[in-house]
Parts: sequence; structure tokens; C-alpha cells
Amino acid sequence: QSLMWALIPINDFTESLSRLSDYLDRDQRREITQILATQVFQALYPIESIEKIVVLSNEIEWLKSFENPKITILKDPEVKQLKEKIAHAVNWIQSQGVESVLYLSVDLPFVQDKDVANFITQHQGGLSIIKARKDSGTNALILDLPTTLEFQFGINSFNKHLAAAESQKINTQIVDIEHLSLDLDTWNDLQEFKNNFMHTQLSTFINRHNL
Repeated sequence: QSLMWALIPINDFTESLSRLSDYLDRDQRREITQILATQVFQALYPIESIEKIVVLSNEIEWLKSFENPKITILKDPEVKQLKEKIAHAVNWIQSQGVESVLYLSVDLPFVQDKDVANFITQHQGGLSIIKARKDSGTNALILDLPTTLEFQFGINSFNKHLAAAESQKINTQIVDIEHLSLDLDTWNDLQEFKNNFMHTQLSTFINRHNL
């Protein structure tokens, strides 16, 4: 089993879930982000092949409240674009002698440990990638290190990743795992989540605020 670390970027809470700002106040958006992040951590903890969970964030006080030894906090570098932040973090992870990195978006309301374990099992080397169902973004990827792949995020980044991997001759698998392809960006996503019967901390939050 090769050495794998997970990488989770978390925005400053004041900036998170900005597309919901017409519907939710800042405190509600912070609370949802904390719930989503906690769910992602809880999905990663039991997976033995993941040695560390590197959280790229400036929300250091909150992150310190997690007592799990797997969590390592990497300060968010002062660069604007997510792809630059991720490149910075992956370079640091690579410098620690790690053989592969699992990137997960933090806003995956349905994530469970069995989904992440399934994704890792399907990884055959090179790049494995999961497409965001809605905007052809990138919700999750596994990448073998060292790498020269240039990261892409946002709308249509899935296809950009495929093109970048092809130009670098990186062996690529497209993996389809429903719970990792659904993310929470918009009010419609929140409504769709509300109509799903999975019981999570997020559904409790939605009911409590009558959203």
C-alpha cells in the first residue's frame, strides 16, 4: 500500500458558500461549512490507507478543536486562485516523500467513508478523477507523486484536467461515484439535499433553520 495523504482546502469562513449569501447569513454559512468539513473529516478518519489529512486553511483555531492525530494544518498561502493554493499544498506534500495525494472538495454533503474507500480502491496509478455532476467541475481526484500536472478548478475543470493529463501523458481513470459527484453550491442544491433522506448533521441544520 503506497503512502497517501488527503488534501482538503477550506476557505476563510467569511468567504465560504458565497453563492448562498442571498439566502443565508454569514453565521449560517459558517455553520454549514463547519458541518460539511466535519463530515469530510469523519469520512476520512477510518480509512487506513490515508496517513494524514492536510487541511489547507487559515481557520486554525477551529481546526485545532479536532483532536485527531491525522489532521495537519497547512496555512493558506497568500495567492488568489484555488489552483495556485492547491499546487502549493501538493508541492509541500510531495516534499514530505508522499507517494499519492487524494484531493476532496469540502462541500460534498453526501460523502461517506465507503465512497472514499471505493474511490481509492479504483485508483490504478497516475490520475483518477471524479466529475462534479452539475458544472463539470472537479470534486475529487487522486494523483500519484511526483507530478507535473497543472491543477484546474471551477466550471469545466474536469475536462481541463483530462486535457492537462493527456498532454503530460499521465495515465487517467474517470471514476463515477454518485455521492462524490454531488456538491453543495447553490440554493437549489440545498433544496435537493433537503429532499434526500440521508440523515446527517446538515439535514438537522436545515430543519432547525426551516430552510
